[in-house]
Amino acid sequence: MKLTVLMSTYNGEKYLAQQLDSLLNQTLKPDRILIRDDGSNDGTIDILEAYSEKNKCISYYRGNNLGAGRSFWELIKTCEEADYYALCDQDDVWMPEKLEKAIAALKQEDEDQALLYCSKFTLTDENLNPIDSKVSSLYNFSDFPHALLYHTAPGCTFVFNHAAREKLLPYDVDQEYFVIHDALIHKVVTMFGRMILDEHSYLYYRQHSNNEIGMTADVFKTFAGRIHRFLHGRIRNYRSETARSLLKVYGDQCSEEKLALLKAVAGYREDPKLKKVLLRDKRFRSHTINDLFYLILVLVNYI
Repeated sequence: MKLTVLMSTYNGEKYLAQQLDSLLNQTLKPDRILIRDDGSNDGTIDILEAYSEKNKCISYYRGNNLGAGRSFWELIKTCEEADYYALCDQDDVWMPEKLEKAIAALKQEDEDQALLYCSKFTLTDENLNPIDSKVSSLYNFSDFPHALLYHTAPGCTFVFNHAAREKLLPYDVDQEYFVIHDALIHKVVTMFGRMILDEHSYLYYRQHSNNEIGMTADVFKTFAGRIHRFLHGRIRNYRSETARSLLKVYGDQCSEEKLALLKAVAGYREDPKLKKVLLRDKRFRSHTINDLFYLILVLVNYI
């Protein structure tokens, strides 16, 4: 069995060594820790150089600044083949059993299919003091209809198998519509395989002022933030645009049921009949406050 950890770094000198130590202290040791630096101009490279000299499993290379999503996607597409791949942020801390628990869960499934494991996480402040939060429980979905609309967990909890990577490779982020790597992985794997949700936490998900993508412990602030991003950010219509790109890449491969769901999300802005599908189909409902938000956004063509 070969297990590879993929990490993207960018100006991560403050917390990087602590995270690397937590990777090296895993009860199930990764065979390789491959790091792509996304154009750091602080002491990140010095830390990577020092750790790679002392630890044969660690290697890194430098690249142009692409942003976290594209940097991770380059790692996924260009790394050497392995049986399992784990995504890792530069500023978290993993509990020792994180990889062992993930691989054990994946091995219980039929590994000829695409498999994605994700877990709960412990939200912390920058000093790793836990923050009482119920945010992650709002997105506890493993099915394809919900994957088209919601994130389930941050990518730093993701571990996926070789079959999942093979399904990801045809998607070219420079040619197709792309916002962030973990949302795309979630959608593709649930289209073709199975997602495994672990209700336990095996990592400290550090929140600090330099997080590129973060989270708050306040559910209502999170909700308000989502509204602001929908109205003013780049993610307006990203769900329907992503669905269109998934149709282009995978439309001739997925089941009729999932093809119909893809077409509904991709085409509802132009076709009133498809909009009715989104408004009425209970498979898209989350049974949370997000449902009201979702219905409004469908009506005003913002999904």
